[in-house]
Amino acid sequence: MLVVFITRIKHKILKGLRFALVLMILAILLSQLAGLLKAAGFYTEEKIPSGNPMKVMAPVSEACDDENEYGILEHLIEQLLKYKHGEK
Repeated sequence: MLVVFITRIKHKILKGLRFALVLMILAILLSQLAGLLKAAGFYTEEKIPSGNPMKVMAPVSEACDDENEYGILEHLIEQLLKYKHGEK
């Protein structure tokens, strides 16, 4: 009698663990699908910028202008290319 009672409890626990595992796998898959849809651009919510519209519409300054001198790395690359082409 005790053995039958223990095996029934064991089967119920295993069934509950299997159900929890399936729910956990489904939750992981759904969250990955939501992240994929969000990254692919199928996200339905429109992004409206908040705050002052003058700040949002402000022109963007360029990080690298043509007026700036070349850095050390660019200068070394140019010298290497000249050497490779035989201009020295």
